[in-house]
Formats: sequence, structure tokens, C-alpha cells
Amino acid sequence: MTWINRLKLWGGILGIAALVFALTVLFNQRQSQVASTSASVEAPTSIIGSSYGGVVTDVYVKQGDTVRAGQELFTLTSVQLQQDVGNGLKPSSTEAYDIDTKNGTITYKAVADGYVASIEAVNGSYLNSGSEMAVVVSDGQRTVSAQFELEPTDYGRVEIGAPARIVLPNNQLLVGTVAGVDVKTDDQGTAITYVSVESSSLTDASLSTLTRLDTPVTVIMDLRDDGWLAGPSEAMLAFFTKIGLR
Repeated sequence: MTWINRLKLWGGILGIAALVFALTVLFNQRQSQVASTSASVEAPTSIIGSSYGGVVTDVYVKQGDTVRAGQELFTLTSVQLQQDVGNGLKPSSTEAYDIDTKNGTITYKAVADGYVASIEAVNGSYLNSGSEMAVVVSDGQRTVSAQFELEPTDYGRVEIGAPARIVLPNNQLLVGTVAGVDVKTDDQGTAITYVSVESSSLTDASLSTLTRLDTPVTVIMDLRDDGWLAGPSEAMLAFFTKIGLR
């Protein structure tokens, strides 16, 4: 056998060995990931409730509208307010509403920047005191709440701070971390793991329509790798990330 043929032989053997090693590492890495059975975006909300019973006389917004803090949402005329004023009470305005004691009206306002997620107040309708008028979702920090069905051994490998990927409805991938873990048993006796995932990208203005409250997403969470290939896997994945292949 010539030296050229020997080099070809050894080159082929080394190539096959490298391929097998890479596939083994990839398989090991896939075994350390789990996908959520369901997940959705959570966001801070504020419920606009009527502090006085009365008739809605003006509605300034509709569902889906973007609002700013202090923006007027509704005006309500209240006989109850007029009676309180007549009895000597002096209700005062707050950041959530402006009271006009002379005309007996209350104008409700948004307390934070955001959008109107739902609206119950209809022009001309009567609302009792404490009735929900609208829900405004704030532009603040968002998280994802994900549910997983894990085997006991996999549950033991869930860690706070572990990497997680959020797949948006348009298949865009956001990088996040596990911020909280809880487990509950459903009516069928199945243990469901609830995981909270944080990602700064969820507040990206360009993704606002894809990260609204209750938007369905998928979460892929990394479990702690306890196998003998944990070190090589991390090194290889770090290399792939460095050269832009991951």
C-alpha cells in the first residue's frame, strides 16, 4: 500500500470518527433540551374600574388602541357622586381619574403607557360601582409562562438561570433565562412544571405585536447536563456559537 493510499485511509477513518463524535455530541445536547407543552406571554396589566356608579357618556378609545399615561379613556356621569357632593363630601381627583364635582362627572385615565387589551364600557351604558371598564396592558417588563410535562429525573435537572429559547409565532427566536420554577398536579394526577422565562428582547418595540399579553409561544429549555459528554458538548456548542452556526 502506497503512502498516498495510507493517508487516504487514515483521513477517511479520522473523518468518520469526527462525524460520529459530532453527531454524538449533538444527540447528547438534544437530550438536554425540553420543549413546552404550552406557553404564553405575560405582561403587567391595570384594570380600570368605576369608583362610582353611573352612565358612560363618552368613550375615547377602542380595543387595541395604544395609550399614554394620563390619556383620557372614559367619562361617566354619576348621580351617586352628585349626592355625595350634596351631602358635603369632597372627593378628589387622582392619577387614575379626574372628578368634576360641579357637573358630577368622572373622567378615567390610563395610569401607564400601553395598549387597551379589553373594554367593557359602552357609550350610554350604566355601570355599578366597582365594575370593570377596561384592561390596559403596560409597556413594562414581559415574561413567558411555560408548562412542561417532565419525568422526575428531568425535573431534577431544571435550574434557575438556565438558558431558554422563546419561539415567537413568526418562528423568530429570542434568548432568555429561567427565572422561576413551580410544580402542580392537575386533575388527572399529572405533574405539570410551570417555568417563568425572562428575556430583555420581549420589550423590543419592533416585536410589540408578537409579544402582547397571552400571545402563544414555544419555550425550549436547557436541562443540566449530567452526562460524561457534558464538557465536550458545551465546548463544541460554544465554538458553533462563536462562528455563527448556532
